[in-house]
Amino acid sequence: MSKAVKKEVNWEGSPTSKGYSPGLAGFVWLMVLTALAILAAGFFFWYIPTRGLGNIHPALPYVFGAVVLVLGAFVLGGALLLALAARGGRITYYSPWLRWMLVKLFLPIMVLFGGVLKMPKIKIERAFIEINNQMVRLMKKKRGAMKPEKLLILMPHCIQFDDCAIKVTRNVKNCAGCGRCEIGELLTLANEFGITLYISTGGTSARRKVVEHRPDAVVAVACERDLTSGLQDSYPLPVIGVVNIRPQGYCLDTTVALKEVRQAILDLVA
Repeated sequence: MSKAVKKEVNWEGSPTSKGYSPGLAGFVWLMVLTALAILAAGFFFWYIPTRGLGNIHPALPYVFGAVVLVLGAFVLGGALLLALAARGGRITYYSPWLRWMLVKLFLPIMVLFGGVLKMPKIKIERAFIEINNQMVRLMKKKRGAMKPEKLLILMPHCIQFDDCAIKVTRNVKNCAGCGRCEIGELLTLANEFGITLYISTGGTSARRKVVEHRPDAVVAVACERDLTSGLQDSYPLPVIGVVNIRPQGYCLDTTVALKEVRQAILDLVA
């Protein structure tokens, strides 16, 4: 067993990275609350204009009300589908509009309500990443296996050993494979499948690489916060997120479960 794998097995966690399961039960309740809030807002924006719309034409309040009703049914239906799937811990249905609702509509509002209800943001982010990953896997089943050369593996620079003198953010092939961090093994994994591996210095660097490479899908490793923002920024690009391991806390000598990265690749190309 390599030193890197031993570190993974013996890892005992840290206050910044352990104790947060995806929290799907809380995620479900927060999703339902978000849907109800959207419906309440829809009713409010319908009720107020009706005072003036009726003066323009008697039918306008009913037309506007029908539009609000359809939109409300759309939002509530999506929330129920996501909630039922999340409650069972497994998404079994995928559609582009459902993923759009999760990423662009529900998540920002859920984070807002989660803050009001004192729910740790990291739990919402973990649940979001898990549900997103399941949706991306279902998307692949509908579209078929992807070509390895059209995939991109994104790793944060903090995965590199802190005192390493070798610069791998410009060219990951500079790695000497000493085993003090997982970059050498990740490079071997990428070469095995013929996939591009990139070590990013931050969100801007990662987004620039995505634009340059134009992949069909991405396997990204980062903390919950960076993964969540990256998934939102890169939508509708399919991204499977793998949460990193932080034995020293954030942004220092982080690591990753190599078997999870391998499985994410297989989920896309197999």
